[in-house]
Amino acid sequence: ATRSIREQGFTPETLGPEGDASQQAARRAAEARYIDDWTRRVEDYGNRVHPAPRHLHGQLRIRVVIGRDGQLLQAEVVQSSGHAELDRAALDTVHGAAPYRPFDRGMGELDSLSITRVWRFGQGNHYGVR
Repeated sequence: ATRSIREQGFTPETLGPEGDASQQAARRAAEARYIDDWTRRVEDYGNRVHPAPRHLHGQLRIRVVIGRDGQLLQAEVVQSSGHAELDRAALDTVHGAAPYRPFDRGMGELDSLSITRVWRFGQGNHYGVR
């Protein structure tokens, strides 16, 4: 019968560079899943609760920082749409959709996650976060 790595006395630290690379890849994948979930949550919430004025369209860049427990630590518009109403709708959405889910174990010991995204408001002013 085969024994697990742990049963053989190996730890992630003793596995060498391959272990480190696979752990880093797994953490990046967990972070990407978290960001995808976050994006869907804010798009859904924004489209339902904070629709932008129909006569405006544009795009802005927003940055959020989420803590390990899912709490919103910071939200800021880093590039304005040129319309205060759109910028405010984006910030209201990020704050209103919080708290977010806590980080899962796959994200390691990460204390916080910074997410920067472009938000587009257009036809019918639905959110399009990318």
